[in-house]
Amino acid sequence: MVGWFGDLGRLYWGLLYWNTRKALFRLKGARGIAPCHHPSDSGAAGATGCEACVNWRSAERFRRMCPLLVTAVDGRRVCSVSNAEVRPFWGRACAILGSSAAAAVLLAILTVFAGFRVIGYRVSLRAVAWPGSWHEIQQARADYYHRLAVKSFAQGDVRRSYLALNQAYALDPHNFESDRLLAQLAQIGNPDFSDTIYSRLVQEDIGHAEEDAQLWIRALIERGDFPGAAGLAAHMLLSQPGHASAWAQALLFSERMTGDAAPVDQVLAQGRALSPGIRNVLSLAQAIRKGDAPTCAASIRQSLAKASSPLEVYYGLSRLIDFGRASEVAAFTEGASGAVLGAYDREALKMDAYASLGWGSLVRREIAALLEHGASAPVIELVAAHLVRHPDPETAEYLFQQLDLHPLAALPEYSSPRLSLLCAAGVNRLSLRMRQQGEAEGKIVGGSFLPWMRGRDFFEANPRASNPSAILPAIGSVSLETLYAVFEHYRSINPGMWRDAKAAPP
Repeated sequence: MVGWFGDLGRLYWGLLYWNTRKALFRLKGARGIAPCHHPSDSGAAGATGCEACVNWRSAERFRRMCPLLVTAVDGRRVCSVSNAEVRPFWGRACAILGSSAAAAVLLAILTVFAGFRVIGYRVSLRAVAWPGSWHEIQQARADYYHRLAVKSFAQGDVRRSYLALNQAYALDPHNFESDRLLAQLAQIGNPDFSDTIYSRLVQEDIGHAEEDAQLWIRALIERGDFPGAAGLAAHMLLSQPGHASAWAQALLFSERMTGDAAPVDQVLAQGRALSPGIRNVLSLAQAIRKGDAPTCAASIRQSLAKASSPLEVYYGLSRLIDFGRASEVAAFTEGASGAVLGAYDREALKMDAYASLGWGSLVRREIAALLEHGASAPVIELVAAHLVRHPDPETAEYLFQQLDLHPLAALPEYSSPRLSLLCAAGVNRLSLRMRQQGEAEGKIVGGSFLPWMRGRDFFEANPRASNPSAILPAIGSVSLETLYAVFEHYRSINPGMWRDAKAAPP
């Protein structure tokens, strides 16, 4: 084995050295003693010793470099040609060196590819072998950290997941799936960084811009950044009105929280392509900003008379409740005219109208009717959001008593409804019910649900010193309807609480 390696080294060295010397010998006219012949011999064919093969263990291996070597009768290694006929073998040299280089490159590629695969990088052999595809290695590394982040998050290791996502973001900023998850995790500890990522996603992730914007506006609302939410909603209405009703609701709710009418006015001034229903709703909001209650109620009735979309009807009726015309809303939703609304919106307005009129018994009757065929997630979200908008401890306790008879399953699809119930219990000061929902959520997430303790401290504190943005991002996937309700509830207690919030431009 040692001899084989020694001859291999002599082969690669000799291919260049001896062929170069032979080539120079030929260029000088092939006169005198050939560089590879023994200087004391005659230089005749078959009688001159080979100087180049000295120290070689195997003559056969030497012949791969120079086929002129032969073995004399007496066993000596001699050259089969005379001095004048000695010549280089560049073809052999190129073939051997080229094939060896190719084999080395192939071995290196396979070694690197195997190493990447052992680590966990889902990289193709082409990406390793072809320099033009080396950028895919970075993408494969980013994918590896993304999968690590998802796995860590599923195991409850948020810190490791966040670090892995940061690494994925550094390796491949255009891995939009990783960027989206990183933005969601960063929105609590580093909201500015989160907003930066979301902004880039909305601008660059063309196929999922609406989805990215929905996640972003939820994050902004959870943090109480209503100027930022208004700016994003206005931007989406003007550029990608795929979910125009939702963007309009977010825009109008943000105006109610901040008192800033500029985003609504901007959309009306620039949104020439707005649908008639959206334009009518925004125009109605613009018209009733400064009027007194009778004047505003009259404007709303005129708008309802010519309404052509469910959003116009829903917005008009909800504002009638605000202006003290809840009885009109109750009559509308109970009659045939209410059919223009979806079942969810119709029931929400009906219960809000009953609560505004002080008809708690009718609200409880509605809850019983809704729960008659089981507690579905939409029904729980509907009732919980209502009890946040219109707190009534007696009605809230009635709801929980009904749920005691038909408990919600400890399944992930009931996570958001349970969190909404936790908020409803908190607003209505039902500490025991808060604890029950917090412990039930812990069973869903696979451990103790610690944020509920922070939620308990928040809801049991002085409402006038409470800002929901301090707790809602940590609680988790509360429905958007409940988020609106919680902020509206505390906004009514402490007006202007978020007017100075920092805007996050889209």
